[in-house]
Amino acid sequence: MNHMRNLAESRAEYGEDTLDLGPEEVRRLVHELRVHQIELEMQNDELRETQVTLAASRDRYSRLYDASPVSYCTLDARGVVIECNLTLSQLLNRERRQLIGYPLARNLPPEDQPILLDMLSNRALTVEQTLRFRSHGEEQKNLNILLKLHRLDKPDDMGSHWFAAISDVSSMHRLTEELRVKSAAIENTLEGVLITKANGQICFVNSAFEKTTGFTLKQVQGKNPSILQSGKHTSTFYQEMWQAIAREGHWRGEVWNRRASGEIFPEWISISTVFDDERKPAYYVGVFSDITIEERMRERLHKLAYYDATTDLPNRHLFMDRLNQAIADSRRNNRQFALLFIDLDRFKNINDTLGHSTGDHLLVEVSRRITASLREVDTVARMGGDEFMILLSNTDAEKDSQIVARKLLATMADPFDLDGRQYHISASIGISHFPADGTTAEDIIRHADIAMYQAKEHGRNTYHCYTQSFDEKQVVHLDLENDLRHAVRLESLELYYQPQQDLASGNWSGVEALLRWNHPERGLIPTIDFIRIAEETGLIVEIGYWVLRRACQQFLSWRRSGLDVGCVSVNLSPHQFLQSNLIERMRDILGETGMPPDCLGVEVTESAAMPNFQYSVRTLVALREMGVTIYIDDFGTGFSSLSHLRHLPIDVLKIDRAFVSETPGNGDDVAIVRAIIAMARTMNLRIVAEGIETAEQLAFLRQEGCHAGQGYLLSRPIAPEAILRLMR
Repeated sequence: MNHMRNLAESRAEYGEDTLDLGPEEVRRLVHELRVHQIELEMQNDELRETQVTLAASRDRYSRLYDASPVSYCTLDARGVVIECNLTLSQLLNRERRQLIGYPLARNLPPEDQPILLDMLSNRALTVEQTLRFRSHGEEQKNLNILLKLHRLDKPDDMGSHWFAAISDVSSMHRLTEELRVKSAAIENTLEGVLITKANGQICFVNSAFEKTTGFTLKQVQGKNPSILQSGKHTSTFYQEMWQAIAREGHWRGEVWNRRASGEIFPEWISISTVFDDERKPAYYVGVFSDITIEERMRERLHKLAYYDATTDLPNRHLFMDRLNQAIADSRRNNRQFALLFIDLDRFKNINDTLGHSTGDHLLVEVSRRITASLREVDTVARMGGDEFMILLSNTDAEKDSQIVARKLLATMADPFDLDGRQYHISASIGISHFPADGTTAEDIIRHADIAMYQAKEHGRNTYHCYTQSFDEKQVVHLDLENDLRHAVRLESLELYYQPQQDLASGNWSGVEALLRWNHPERGLIPTIDFIRIAEETGLIVEIGYWVLRRACQQFLSWRRSGLDVGCVSVNLSPHQFLQSNLIERMRDILGETGMPPDCLGVEVTESAAMPNFQYSVRTLVALREMGVTIYIDDFGTGFSSLSHLRHLPIDVLKIDRAFVSETPGNGDDVAIVRAIIAMARTMNLRIVAEGIETAEQLAFLRQEGCHAGQGYLLSRPIAPEAILRLMR
């Protein structure tokens, strides 16, 4: 190469003619020229290969740039898009030609555009911000934009520009918002929340947990929930609970736990398992609520369901359960037991003369004396009114029952101190034995009842054992039954009406129809006596429809006389309520008499409505659709579950006299009455209190917001013509 250059220079200096080359020199020069030509061709090949490689690399980069999962674009100093990839075009749902050459800010809502301009004017090399972009034709998206500044210093370049990487963080933003809301919900929920790791260590509790238990997060963090255990549950209980959690992933139930103060309290808790990606337990979440109030109410309702509100003795429902258990036990072990049926003599005289409050006081004292005369294994119950039942278990039935009966009569012989005055009362006791006098609960009770009437017929203040002979008591009973049938046939029964008063205004708001039987020879028969016969014989159904028809006729008679008594209500006996043709008969009577249905009310006791609940609901719905007002009578003395009450289509709750009689002096009764009134108001029910006998009771009920009331203080049950005079 150098030689060729020297040759060229010599030619230029001396001219071509002065160059004299020999053959060898020429061949050498030709060879060098060929070598040089080959070298140039090789360089050209390498250049072409490099160009191909660069082109392929450029294409690959372009494809990667466009197909990148991250949206990229280049902006000039003013924020105008110089270049962008296909991902950004798809993200904003715009073609590239709609982006390149236009400000990126035009894809933002007006309120966010100044933020992007501030970012572009920032002197930092890197700026990052989440902005709301409007994708063409779609909803607004939350996009994270990362700007990196590139300064180009060559004169022929456009100057500094920004390289932007844009990521869709909408889902992350939504997730963050959801987590924020859920966190706030957990923290502010009324239920306590406790979260443990899989190893049982507590890692989180909310403020409701701290408020309920008294333990702070700092006190329990890292510890086992066993620090809350009350000691009321066995290890088997917890084993079964965790077995259920392991098997099903969750468990719920009632648990007694301990507060930081040491107080034991009940809670309803739901425990759920949180699994990791491999379906292994990662956390356990417990959500609980303090059910102390509910537990107390449940205990109270249980007591109301199974215990007499006046005497605190077992009621009929609980007694029947224990009687059936005694029968089953006696059959298995070939044992005997005795049943004593006690009825107080002339108790009605005290009740009518001194009032129900004094009568209830007497019942309490009687129950105390009876209980003190028995063993702990024996059961005494108040069956209703002035009737008590005693179950003597594991005895030489006939011998021991008579010893107990004599002991009880002796106990009753001492006077009772009632409000500073002494009163004497005796009892008649009927005795039946298992299995000699019956093998079913019904037979045992019925025969004890018959024996009790035998004792009354033999002069009262004595006892009588049941015998198979047809004695005087049965004759009297049959005579009374025949007389009642005769009275029903001749319609010689009577209806009295007890007015109800609106406690807010003092106006009369309605009347309750009450049945009376004035026997031509025996005089006024106690309602409970002939109603029992009517129920035993089935006459109660016919009597019930007679009462309904007569009450409707009387209402219309009052209206024709210009008197508006409000609503007249009649009582439906359990037998009548369960009649399959009740609705049809009711509709016929309303049609025959022309009685406006909205002026008629029917009173149904809890004990009548509960045994066949679904039937009761259908029947009451049909009555209400007719326009009849539905009353629940003697509320609080029947069943224990208030959850049934909300399903009954009722309009009025009548508070049983047992709860009213000792208000406002008895704190428990005051609390019950208040709870019933509050519950009724919540359910938009009207409240009527029965048995108002003192001004203090009236003032208390009025103050508590009871709507209406009835009782001897306001008016005794009176004849229809007396109603006319009273309300006018």
